[in-house]
Amino acid sequence: MNLVRDALACIPADIGHDERARIAFAVYEGLGDAGADAWFAWAEQRPKPDQAEDKATWRSAKKPGKVTVATLFGLAKERGFTFPNDAAAAPALTPDQVDAQAQERAQARAVQEEEYRRRADQAAREAQRLWSEAGSEGNSPYLLRKGVQGHGLRYLADGTLLVPMRNAVGELMNVQRIAPAKPSKEEERQGKTEKRYLPGGRKSGLLHWIGQPGVQASALLVAEGYATAATLHEATGHPVAVAFDAGNLGQVAGVLRSVFPKARILVCGDDDAATAARTGTNPGREKALAAARSAAAEGLPPLTAFPEGLPEGGSDFNDLAVHAGLPAVAAIIDAALRQEVPADKPARKRASKAATPAIEKASTLTRSSEERPATKAAAKPPAEPEANERFSVTDNGVWLLMRDEEGNEKRPVWLCSRLVVTARTRSDDANGWGYLLQFADPDGNPKSWAMPSSMLGGDSTEWACRLRDMGLQMAAGNKARAMVAQYIDSRKPVDRVTCTDRVGWHGGVYVLPSDCVGETDGRRFVFQSEAGMEDTYRREGTLQQWRENIAAKCVGNSRLVFALSCAFAGPMTRLAEMESGGFHLRGDSSMGKTTALRIAASVWGRPNYMQRWRTTDNALEATAVQHCDSLLILDEFGQLDPKVAGECAYMLANDQEKGRATRNGLARKRRTWRLLFLSSGELSLAQHMEAASKTPRAGQEVRMLDIPLDAGAGMGGLEELHGHGGPAALADDIVTAAAKTYGQAGHAWLEWACKHHAELPARLADMIRTYRDDFVPEGAAEQVRRAGARFALVAAAGELATEAGITGWVKGEARAALSRCFNAWIESRGHSGNGEDYAMHRQVRKFLELHGAGRFTWWHRGADDHSPNTLMRAGFRRMVDAEGKAIRTNSDHQREFGERMQPADGESTSIEYFVLPEVFRSEMCAGYDYRAVCRTLAQRGHLETGPHGRFDRKERLPGIGPSTCYRIKASIFGD
Repeated sequence: MNLVRDALACIPADIGHDERARIAFAVYEGLGDAGADAWFAWAEQRPKPDQAEDKATWRSAKKPGKVTVATLFGLAKERGFTFPNDAAAAPALTPDQVDAQAQERAQARAVQEEEYRRRADQAAREAQRLWSEAGSEGNSPYLLRKGVQGHGLRYLADGTLLVPMRNAVGELMNVQRIAPAKPSKEEERQGKTEKRYLPGGRKSGLLHWIGQPGVQASALLVAEGYATAATLHEATGHPVAVAFDAGNLGQVAGVLRSVFPKARILVCGDDDAATAARTGTNPGREKALAAARSAAAEGLPPLTAFPEGLPEGGSDFNDLAVHAGLPAVAAIIDAALRQEVPADKPARKRASKAATPAIEKASTLTRSSEERPATKAAAKPPAEPEANERFSVTDNGVWLLMRDEEGNEKRPVWLCSRLVVTARTRSDDANGWGYLLQFADPDGNPKSWAMPSSMLGGDSTEWACRLRDMGLQMAAGNKARAMVAQYIDSRKPVDRVTCTDRVGWHGGVYVLPSDCVGETDGRRFVFQSEAGMEDTYRREGTLQQWRENIAAKCVGNSRLVFALSCAFAGPMTRLAEMESGGFHLRGDSSMGKTTALRIAASVWGRPNYMQRWRTTDNALEATAVQHCDSLLILDEFGQLDPKVAGECAYMLANDQEKGRATRNGLARKRRTWRLLFLSSGELSLAQHMEAASKTPRAGQEVRMLDIPLDAGAGMGGLEELHGHGGPAALADDIVTAAAKTYGQAGHAWLEWACKHHAELPARLADMIRTYRDDFVPEGAAEQVRRAGARFALVAAAGELATEAGITGWVKGEARAALSRCFNAWIESRGHSGNGEDYAMHRQVRKFLELHGAGRFTWWHRGADDHSPNTLMRAGFRRMVDAEGKAIRTNSDHQREFGERMQPADGESTSIEYFVLPEVFRSEMCAGYDYRAVCRTLAQRGHLETGPHGRFDRKERLPGIGPSTCYRIKASIFGD
């Protein structure tokens, strides 16, 4: 212990964070936890100690590594430390003792390394789990704060950003988690940091590419953090490797040099001027210079770039971009890359027309393990081009052919991997022209994309980003991208393909994002969208597995059969000529709402086919377009802003997006859809809107039918357990199966529907009519009949799917389940009448319940100057005795009841209300046409009408005289 303290005393504590961390590793390796006091006491000697940083550093020192206590003594000896002479030195060790000590150290080192590998593997598995569960789209306060885009990132629900950390071959080994908000000073003292790695995970040599390097990458950039790297890529277009911190710059630069032996590697370091002023060392510059030296090679000297003109407190290129803009960053990088590089090969001789230069070997470094090529193809020369053709396509890619001023061929320039334009696309009305592109990703998987030609107009790079995302390898830089665009635009294929920007029915053909189902009569259809679309229509497993593990376990459970039938009903909505609409499963937490939705999602794709309500109304329009002629599944209704909940229900059911203008002020073409949607949440639409002080309209509630999830069997949404120990066991079993087997039922359903496309409209109309008449009670309002038709559509779809051999259910299962669900909706609604009438009646009754005593003056005391004043008077109230005789004066009251009314007298009397006209129209009928309210009250027998059927009456009101008013009977409280 004393020897370690003496060694620490020779080393200045402000040596820099990275060296301080190395010393912590060394002290822990030598002394274990017992060395904490010595190391903390030494670290606190620097001018501005940071306890939170020191605690975090000491915690990281407990991870197994290669730093030993010898590192400490080596650093101390460089600064004058010497080991003390021991006069009574121990006798020399025998050769056997020396060997034993060496073997003991080797065994200890092997144990440490094995522990290190175990923890690293565990962290890698955890990283892969987090990565698979995180969303590919989301919002990040960190990105907004830094002013950069998300490149290859994923997002957690709480706003945490995940940056992948991959090795040289693209395998995910760790993730950097960036918190949505910076920790407070108190949180920093507790050891909380903005950026964290998984415990025990690797970092050395791991990187993340922003902008994939092409197979002939000539210039690669390396930077410390993600925001800095993203800034550099967005400013220059060059691929940038994120090293995550200064200490990893050298390791990453060395990895790049081994994979890209001929590329120029520019290390873009931070300028830690504030640290240099405080400690005398600038770790950002020092580490960057050392990394550049490690990446140098013959003919490729070290290259570095540092930000210039930083604002006060700034240290990196992101700070510079925020302060001075991206052009300032681009200027520094361009100047650094223009440094003279000695040629490593003699000039080539002029080539004849028949000669073709060799093509350089492609790089094997890619962004992820999924993108690594399975085999390496031998390089081939470009094919002989046609006259005046500027491009050549080979198995190795697309090449730009060039000649010098004398007409001699120059070396071809590689633009991208093999890309073929197989057809021109256009819509039925000869608009929306585009190109059908086909290529293979690095693993050899065939890819196809119908690219709108409008994407090539202007300076947009979205098309190139899309191709890169799909796996096309493309040379970096604006010039190469422009040449690829010119290559695509200059192709003249003969074939024509009909394109559409929405999925769903197109005649007897059902178009999916990456597939087409049905007989096309020789025509080819393809999905084409400038905005792009995530293809959630995926398939896994077999239809038999889905039938046995999912559909069979829904039998006897009305809510689950209902959810599955909804999935089949989506494509039937258009064929049945029914308007869009939806259902909402309402229930408390953990009752099985999300389970039902995941079961429905398994018909069409993975669990992520299910969407979330947590979105804007504009984004919801795009989601509706993507689920046209299908089932849109939306979970967690409570996450939607209650202010727009009602409008969203209207919008989804109204089949088109709201009108918008183009930049020229003309009306933009509206996108349309036809769909069925299935929602879930703990609140109904009415309850959710009330949180924003909004009143739901009957039309909104009919468009989004609220079904209680509780099936009444004491098991939440379940009624039959199929041999499982409890509801949770059955739900977990089905959800697990839905994550493994999905999409096959939907595809089989579309194939059956396309085969019977001609006969389905008539069959659906007949079945819907029969089922609706069976569900809807006699005398029900038209709104209930409309709702009943939607339930009948779902029942018909479930029965037809059974007939097609998809569900495996017995005939009548879907119909019986939908009957139970319809009855549950009616019971929850409380009536089978018109929704507006019911709402108006409730509103008037609520007004009287709230203000009947406070704002209505007693008729018999209206002229009594001793009676209390009525504030904000709305009218008068008058007692009526058991015989129907009105109590008009105090004398009448005295004769009828004496000095005090007895309880029996109160039970036998009733009160009628005379409402003043303006209060009735503006307050009691607020939000409705007062005439409609009067009509409803009169039809229900609660409004005493005047002569000739007038709704208002002339009454001689006490203290006012003859006046117009509305006379409401006491019977309103019993209805």
